[in-house]
Amino acid sequence: MNPDTLPFAQPRSVDEMRANARARFRDRILHGEKVGDCGCDDSEPADLNAPREHVAGVRFRDSGRVYFFSTDDPEIQIDDWVVVPTSRGQEAGRVVIAPRQMSLSQLEGDLHPIERRLNDEDIDRIEALKTESARALRRIGAYTRSKRLPVKPIAAEYSLDGQSLTFSYSTGDRVDASAMARALSELLGCAVVIKEVGPRDEARLLGGLGRCGRTLCCASWLPMFPDVSMGMAKNQELSLNPTKVSGVCGRLLCCLSYENDQYREAKAILPRLGQTIETADGPAQVVSLQILRQLVTIRLFETGEERTVSADELSGKKPEPAVVAPPVQLPADSIGAAVEAEVDHETDVEPEQAAPRRRRRRGRGRRNGNGAAE
Repeated sequence: MNPDTLPFAQPRSVDEMRANARARFRDRILHGEKVGDCGCDDSEPADLNAPREHVAGVRFRDSGRVYFFSTDDPEIQIDDWVVVPTSRGQEAGRVVIAPRQMSLSQLEGDLHPIERRLNDEDIDRIEALKTESARALRRIGAYTRSKRLPVKPIAAEYSLDGQSLTFSYSTGDRVDASAMARALSELLGCAVVIKEVGPRDEARLLGGLGRCGRTLCCASWLPMFPDVSMGMAKNQELSLNPTKVSGVCGRLLCCLSYENDQYREAKAILPRLGQTIETADGPAQVVSLQILRQLVTIRLFETGEERTVSADELSGKKPEPAVVAPPVQLPADSIGAAVEAEVDHETDVEPEQAAPRRRRRRGRGRRNGNGAAE
């Protein structure tokens, strides 16, 4: 038994497959081949004399994106809260990328500096603004109901200096956003930035608990929404009922994409479900798979016995393309009776009686020019 000859057992483990992938990647780099859009195969070297800046990556509470700001403070570290200038005024953000040197050509837009780290006075102001934001959200809800606007208020948040309010809402109809922004600015006495959000952003802003019983990933740590499809649920052998693989937002669970690559790699080294394979005890059919444990349950054709084995224990013959059911064996006396009955059925009608019937059918379809049968 030589498992190395199995087409579905190459490589024999996920670690070996990853090692082969790294080796192929290294060979492509050494031979100067293009690898994605990383630009590592460019013939022109990077400009080492290009202007560079010491920047840190900052993420805000209402956004999953990372924005870069310049800093000269060596004490700034990851998870520190800092105050930075934005188009909405001063904002508080959390450092998610430690300060490092970066070329200005890699950055988009204007680079603003980090003003300071968050102090106790700023924390007290944030707590006071949270209470004021909740009060403003209630006033906005009362205004939209009085005007009968098809708007569902989601969240409201003041900037750190209190001069701007960001209002998030969802709607199923068209709304004059500019007119609503002007009306809310007059109502609250500050600049109001309105933003329409979808179901996933609504769940991220409101928060909640998922099917796993933990805080929603989008509301706690997920930086951006991944692309999810029903094919991922099928690849992981989950229920294809949309109601069972959807989150509180009504969309497919983001966690379907977390282990999809691992399942795809594990399935690549296992036979297919229902496939016919050759084992040391004869041909067998794959009846179930334990993907993560890389175990295969087979049923032997000769004895009907079911056993669970690993892919390495299977023999090295090439699997058949399809399962062919064995023909049904009938007793000898029943076969003879069936043949005799077929012969008697064919001789029930004599040839002389059958021929005129065929001629009448042909004559019934022939007609002259007047429409009458000949």
